[in-house]
Amino acid sequence: MNKIQYIVSLPLLALLILSGCTHTARKDYQLGWPPPPNQPRVVYEESITGSRNLQRSFWGKIRDFFLGRSPEQDIAKPYGIAWDGKSKIYIADTAKKGILILDFASGKVRFINSMGVHGELAEPVNILLDDNGSLYVADTKLSKVIVFDSELKFSHFIGGDGQLVAPVGLALSDETEPELYVVDSRLHEVKVFSQDGTFLRSFGGRGDEQGQFYHPLGIAINEGDTIYVVDAFHFAVQAFDTTGQYLFSFGPTRQGVGTMARPRSIAIDSEGQLYVTDAIRNNVQVYNRRGDLLMRFGSLGIKAGQFRLPAGICITKENVIYVADSINRRIQKFRYLATN
Repeated sequence: MNKIQYIVSLPLLALLILSGCTHTARKDYQLGWPPPPNQPRVVYEESITGSRNLQRSFWGKIRDFFLGRSPEQDIAKPYGIAWDGKSKIYIADTAKKGILILDFASGKVRFINSMGVHGELAEPVNILLDDNGSLYVADTKLSKVIVFDSELKFSHFIGGDGQLVAPVGLALSDETEPELYVVDSRLHEVKVFSQDGTFLRSFGGRGDEQGQFYHPLGIAINEGDTIYVVDAFHFAVQAFDTTGQYLFSFGPTRQGVGTMARPRSIAIDSEGQLYVTDAIRNNVQVYNRRGDLLMRFGSLGIKAGQFRLPAGICITKENVIYVADSINRRIQKFRYLATN
């Protein structure tokens, strides 16, 4: 074999090998809720366990063939989830103490936990992306929200000097100059900051009256500027206006636990419906914006569509639903079949 033939044959050999490695993610639309004979409104698509779910680009596969692929990154204990609106899913992994970023377009994976001279993340629980690509990380052990810029380099802290104790839930208001809402589970409050970290106001406080909390966790804001706060140990979701004025609540009964047993996180779909993860009932409960229960999906288990300690939830503009299935060490992907 001459030199020219040898040079040409290497890429051809790589293509032959790689052509047998192509994998298409399984999408099981037979699994839906409510179950047959009803028309399903939520369907299961796939489970994501880490970088193995990524499809490498053509040149990425060639590079992997000759140079070897970088080590796989598995999900260990996911909580918060964020979607960049394009191709990347961000996962706060409390066991790995960092943020795992899976890029479904390029097939690349990235893990970050460094804050530069400030050390490393300690217990990242929830995450949030703004329109500029900045990443906000609620770290309960550091008692701060850590902000990374669009290049994922440390930018600044929010909530230093004792302003936060155990930040968990994060939400941004939909304004020209968005405000950051931070749920502090130990202070039993929601604190509001500017994006540069200036403290603006707070509402809540520990108690059993309307507008008070007992270990709140998640938060979401709808297009009408109603703020929904998951009040975990009151087994409820409370609704407020942007000034922190109490509006209404839903979930509990007068006897105590109602539709919720241990609510964790909340997200909103394109129709304004509210999705609440429940860590004890191992399901996701769907409510209308007034708090009327519409349906549930999920149950205890390890199969597709089942959960063991569901935590964070994220819903894209296309109504793709990502749920952190913590003990099962995966993110489950669903889709809401919108009616409009």
